[in-house]
Amino acid sequence: MTFVVDIGNTRAKWAHTEGSGLRDIGAVAHARSEPALLEAVGKGLRPEDRRIVAANVAGRGFAERLQGLARDRGLELSLVETAAERYGVRCAYVDPSRLGVDRWVGLVAAHRLIGGAACIIDSGTTVTLDAVTEEGRHLGGLIMAGPRMAAAALQRETGGIGKTLELVSVPSGIELLGRSTDEAVAHGAMLGVAAALDQAVATVAATLDAPLAVVLTGGGADALRPWLRIAVSYRPHFILEGLAWIASAP
Repeated sequence: MTFVVDIGNTRAKWAHTEGSGLRDIGAVAHARSEPALLEAVGKGLRPEDRRIVAANVAGRGFAERLQGLARDRGLELSLVETAAERYGVRCAYVDPSRLGVDRWVGLVAAHRLIGGAACIIDSGTTVTLDAVTEEGRHLGGLIMAGPRMAAAALQRETGGIGKTLELVSVPSGIELLGRSTDEAVAHGAMLGVAAALDQAVATVAATLDAPLAVVLTGGGADALRPWLRIAVSYRPHFILEGLAWIASAP
């Protein structure tokens, strides 16, 4: 059995592959503590696991710790790396190593599991959007501060105008305008991200003039989804799905 793990900046998710599906999905917020993260990942392993396939954006230090864990458990470790072209996907970056491997896995998942032109929105600490054509050509992407990061920046840069973001239900009508500073910050942070994504997807769709699938994933996806005007397919474990596909690829 293969253990797939997506190690993000502040959160890690993992699962075991079972046929074409996933089971025993787990997650942990690691607060950039490499020992705590390694311990959590280690607890997620099962005796029947023979291989780890990982996408890691937590840095070289954690990659080395993960290599040590795999060695101690007698497991094969495959650290996925962004490529100029692989799995039918061609990266748009001049220097492919600068494209986060989680974004690369999302592009592969969209091309291999969905087909057709697609946008992948991954909402976490940051929010990213990447677009890929039906032929597998990566068109490029966007990176923006997630709503919580935006609210934290307001608190840091304005003498405390923004507090820790309390996620709110989507207001209707003129209630979009906050009636307290906290509401104004929360609504502004969510609306700013959602409106940018709506515009970006509309631009991609108009340029391609073809059916466009939009996948929404990531730890912040559930909170962001109702703020979006675009139709999305909500797949919270999409990066793990991509890792599972890569693990089974020849």
